[in-house]
Amino acid sequence: MRFIQRLCIITSFLCLISTIAQADGTKTQLFPDLSPGLNVYRYDWDVETCVLYVAEMTRNNPTLHFEVALGNSQVLGKETVRSMAKRRTQRGDRRVVVAVNGGFGVLGDMRGYGGVLENIHIQDGELITQPTDTEACFGVTESGEFLSTPVQMKASVQIGTHTLPIGCINQRRLDGCKVTLYTPRLGESTHTNRRRGKEVILSGLPLPLTPNYARPYQVEKISNNGNSPISKDSAVLWISSQIKDAGVSQFNPGATGKLTVSLSPPEWNQVRHAIGGRLRLLKNGKINQELVDTHLKNKKKHVPGKRDQFLNLSHEPRTALGYNADTLFLVVADGRQPKYSTGLTLYELASILIELGATEAINLDGGSSSTFVVNDEVINKPSGQQEREVLNAVFITTDVD
Repeated sequence: MRFIQRLCIITSFLCLISTIAQADGTKTQLFPDLSPGLNVYRYDWDVETCVLYVAEMTRNNPTLHFEVALGNSQVLGKETVRSMAKRRTQRGDRRVVVAVNGGFGVLGDMRGYGGVLENIHIQDGELITQPTDTEACFGVTESGEFLSTPVQMKASVQIGTHTLPIGCINQRRLDGCKVTLYTPRLGESTHTNRRRGKEVILSGLPLPLTPNYARPYQVEKISNNGNSPISKDSAVLWISSQIKDAGVSQFNPGATGKLTVSLSPPEWNQVRHAIGGRLRLLKNGKINQELVDTHLKNKKKHVPGKRDQFLNLSHEPRTALGYNADTLFLVVADGRQPKYSTGLTLYELASILIELGATEAINLDGGSSSTFVVNDEVINKPSGQQEREVLNAVFITTDVD
């Protein structure tokens, strides 16, 4: 009897191991000598047909760093991930070893706004765009602290006795902000419409703009023509014609005031590099409840590899950033290629990130944008059959001796 009981226990244990092995999929080590503290591998997910590429960066390695980059070095510009990585390496102080595509935004021309990001981007301490999906933001401070707490911007321009709130930085006028600040990082001009508001050209502002900023300015010029040029030593304040604040009339050439920008919680003001996505995947080791509810509601109708009009349920190429107390994860899942890799739903992506060990994660841009670069080479198979020009990128860099 005891023998039979022990046999049943052993059999159950073996079945458990088999189930875990199937859920975990197969890891194939790539580039074993890439860099100390950096692990890159291909992950063949066995539950469905999907191939992922994963980079794991040890957080306590002082020679490895998290960075971001803008396409074409400005908001109104797009560039391939590989080109951005090469340009960063050419600076000489660090070398990009792994790079993936970044966040969401305007990929088409959209009346001259092709390249505009829809969430936070902080690069080398410069605040380039503000947070919008405040839950789906990730930043690294000067001291190397990882942040993924909800972040918000508070910005204003003071003129005379009035203070005017600023809603956006380097965004499309059509995105709903009544007051937008444009810096030289946007591009050569604002691309605004003359019939929708006025523009105030501000001079005397020390640039670049930072997350914790409070500086005086002088009004250089007022324009009602739209599409004002942005010089390297100025900024442009666009004010919607819908604003009826009495302070607007005080913006006259020669007038002075103060521009103030800050992020909260306050630790975000110390961020060196930050990226924003769309939708938080993991928080405190748990999958976003919205994804869980959607998955459970549609579980019986789930068809592996099927694309869907509802993007949360559709099997698509995906890019994600995750981390835990010890490790940063960059993940790209290939998709839209049935005989090779069909892609993942967002719930599946979050589940795999938990399998890999992540406790926090955000969803970055996917589809044809999903790109995984190692040592200047694209190693995944983008669904568009070629590397796409994207808005921004995420890097793991290493110090150059």
